[in-house]
Amino acid sequence: MVRLSPFVCALLVGIGLLIPSTLPARSADYAPPPPTRSASDARQALLSYVNDKAVLLLIRASFNVLPDSEIVPTLEDDLKRIWAKGPTEKDLIELDNDLIAESSYYLVSLRYTIEAGGAAWPKDRPEKSYEADSLARLKTLQDQLLADITSGTDPLPVLAAAQSIWALTNGMVAVPSASQFAARRDNSVAEALKSAAPWADI
Repeated sequence: MVRLSPFVCALLVGIGLLIPSTLPARSADYAPPPPTRSASDARQALLSYVNDKAVLLLIRASFNVLPDSEIVPTLEDDLKRIWAKGPTEKDLIELDNDLIAESSYYLVSLRYTIEAGGAAWPKDRPEKSYEADSLARLKTLQDQLLADITSGTDPLPVLAAAQSIWALTNGMVAVPSASQFAARRDNSVAEALKSAAPWADI
């Protein structure tokens, strides 16, 4: 299901805001109607897309499919490509499909690790307790992930919760600060925007 959210609405307006008009000048006594969306809406639309793309790249980096060093350059390339017209409908569909597939695989890989007995749980609780709680939590997160992505809601909270389970399966009670999806996404997006789209002023 393609999301028809404020993101898409703002994107359509953003096209008009970012591309200079080629229409002839209107007469002085004619005032065009005000835009239905503000420039801040267009900036928010762009930020929503690049935030979701950063989440996808972080998942790929967690599986060593993409080097960490390539996350920001990849975001910069996307921003340079879409800044004038915004992401196309094809871009949005592809991003949603990739997010669903690769985020789901992240959750499934955690479930397989637990079910195969490959988790190294912290020692403060019985392993069976950790297993049962984590598997139940992963089921809830999977359902929430699909609902969030198809509705245009930020999938980061679901992935951050799943990453907490990943930490437990590696014997850690919390995700190390340097590895946290939330901080890494925000830092990567901020760096890419500063370099490739400073005009966005976000």
